[in-house]
Amino acid sequence: MPDHPTVPAGFTLALPPELAGRSDGFPLLDPQGAVMGRCVVDASTLECTFAADYLTAHPENLHGTFYFWVTVRNEPGGGGLVTYDVGGHTLVIDVQPSPDPGTGTGPGVCTENCAFPGRGAGKWGMYDAAAGTIVWVVQIGSGRDGLSGGEVVTVTDVLAENQELLAELNGVRYAELWSSPRLVTGADGRESPGAWAPVDRSTYAATDRTVTFTAQAGHYYDVRFAARVTDQGVAGRYENRAEISIAGASDTAVTGQVVRHGGGGTGGGQAPAPSASPTPVPSATPVSSATPVPSATPTPIPAPTPIATPTPSVVAAPAPLGLSAHTGGTVSTESRLMGLLVFAGLTALLAAIGLAVLLTFRSRARR
Repeated sequence: MPDHPTVPAGFTLALPPELAGRSDGFPLLDPQGAVMGRCVVDASTLECTFAADYLTAHPENLHGTFYFWVTVRNEPGGGGLVTYDVGGHTLVIDVQPSPDPGTGTGPGVCTENCAFPGRGAGKWGMYDAAAGTIVWVVQIGSGRDGLSGGEVVTVTDVLAENQELLAELNGVRYAELWSSPRLVTGADGRESPGAWAPVDRSTYAATDRTVTFTAQAGHYYDVRFAARVTDQGVAGRYENRAEISIAGASDTAVTGQVVRHGGGGTGGGQAPAPSASPTPVPSATPVSSATPVPSATPTPIPAPTPIATPTPSVVAAPAPLGLSAHTGGTVSTESRLMGLLVFAGLTALLAAIGLAVLLTFRSRARR
């Protein structure tokens, strides 16, 4: 698909009428385990939608593969290789017809020890991978003839990680009590409790995690809890535990597990290369001010040459004629001066479909 797709973005794959997709939902994971999108499968279509936050951070070179399970609608009589056109690509599947236990000839048809011996306490889950929900079923143990009647039974659910309990699912309030009033014989020849139906809620107490009821004689009971998977199916395996108390004297803990037997996908994208930052032009080095020339130290004005103090005339004794007397002096002065990626690409999202075969193809983006 093109780089920088407009959000929301995704793609759709239509299945041929001969193949029915098995209801499923799975995340598309990148190599680091981040969820880049989610795919949902129904009978005729696979639809994948990319996560907006992933597209924002990785808008380039989006690519990947995926697989999911289908049911073959046109089983050949004796089995063999069948060719299908899926998204413009040829897919060859070795199709083998499934046994029909209703005829009494297929494997799994009971021929001896087929009577119901009673049931032990247990737990299992019904996983809707497309919706990301699990209905956990807690089986209350009893003999062949069901509970005796009058027993007060309390069942409490204890969820494991990656799940949250739901008080409502598909318009049904949970937790919920079901009962069977009799035994029936199935098409496989085995006898078991049948005619299961939900019990009137006004006859028992329930919250999303606990059910308390009083048993009727000859009835078999199951308690159902609803949970949502909180990791989009990434873990692939989910566990649960329930605590059962019968008449306050028999406490039993049972555990159950469901495993996603469905599709999956991987892929990735790239973040845009950062724009190269322009090399900054250095500012011109400012012209330094001229080193100031120190003012010349003014030449000191020499002190005036003192006028020689006249030597006082010495009244001399009258000299003899022909001689004279005089006096004088000299003053001298001295002075001195002192001192920054561009990645780009254009690819199509690869896809794959699996029933023991991996198909790779390109599909147009849904924008």
